[in-house]
Amino acid sequence: MEIQEVEGLQVDYDAGGAIETSDGAKLYYESRGPQDAPTLVFVNNFFIICPLWKNFTSRLAEKFRVVTYDLRNQGASSRAKEDLGIETHISDLGELIEKLDLGQVYLVGTSVATLIARDYAVTHPEKLRGMVSVGPMFNPFGGRRRKYIIKSWINAVEAGGVRSLFDVMYPLIYSDRTIEAGGSATYLALRERFLALNSPAQAAKNLRASLTTKDDGRKLTSITCPTLLMAGEQDFYTSGNTLNELARIIPDSRAVVVPSVGHLPYFEATEEFERLIAEFVTEIEARHAVADEPTVVLAGARG
Repeated sequence: MEIQEVEGLQVDYDAGGAIETSDGAKLYYESRGPQDAPTLVFVNNFFIICPLWKNFTSRLAEKFRVVTYDLRNQGASSRAKEDLGIETHISDLGELIEKLDLGQVYLVGTSVATLIARDYAVTHPEKLRGMVSVGPMFNPFGGRRRKYIIKSWINAVEAGGVRSLFDVMYPLIYSDRTIEAGGSATYLALRERFLALNSPAQAAKNLRASLTTKDDGRKLTSITCPTLLMAGEQDFYTSGNTLNELARIIPDSRAVVVPSVGHLPYFEATEEFERLIAEFVTEIEARHAVADEPTVVLAGARG
């Protein structure tokens, strides 16, 4: 990715709205695309904001309704006064879906947000048409490695602020190709974006929230909705083998590895990211259409 692409990213808040949760928090959201089409709800990871998705979902929004929102303690949503847990984010997601009357949705989680999406899928299966996990941060073998990584990121924030956190994460998140092609200019541009969107207190609190859920294999076997597991070939956390093992454990799931990208396929391979999601949703919708077709019984036929 060249510096011109980074500087051209849309990050402005526009004609969005807000819902108020049962405990008084405000969640900012945006909705684009045909309102009567299948709905995709994107769950942010902890380091991006809702408007950024306009850069990575323009093709999807031509065909589907795309709903994005800022997590609590992020962007234009309410700041958290106390420590957060994954359960709070799950509750917020549920209230967003209910108050916007979205019906059954396709849930798209990226990076750490895949933990929120996974746990919501386990506890609210009736609300989901399908789920997409991009760069999953859950693991079929257990969550110990994830927690060591997250704790190292918290230590970076506490020792040197958000700039230190970015320096730790940058070579992990992006692929060799992006880092080499972009050079110092792209690194500096991305760092400035990151610093503008995240404060040390906010980043540390959000990261600590991700430590409040466990990687239990029984959760994976409890996911009943169709699931697309997507990871970059150079993902620092989820290898192709791990992705395939997840697909083996999660019922009605499939795995796809995106070549030559890292932890953020939507950022490094936007067109492929959108194509894979569109094909997945179209397939599931076709499956439902067949299931919903009425059975015609001819007069005189015997069963």
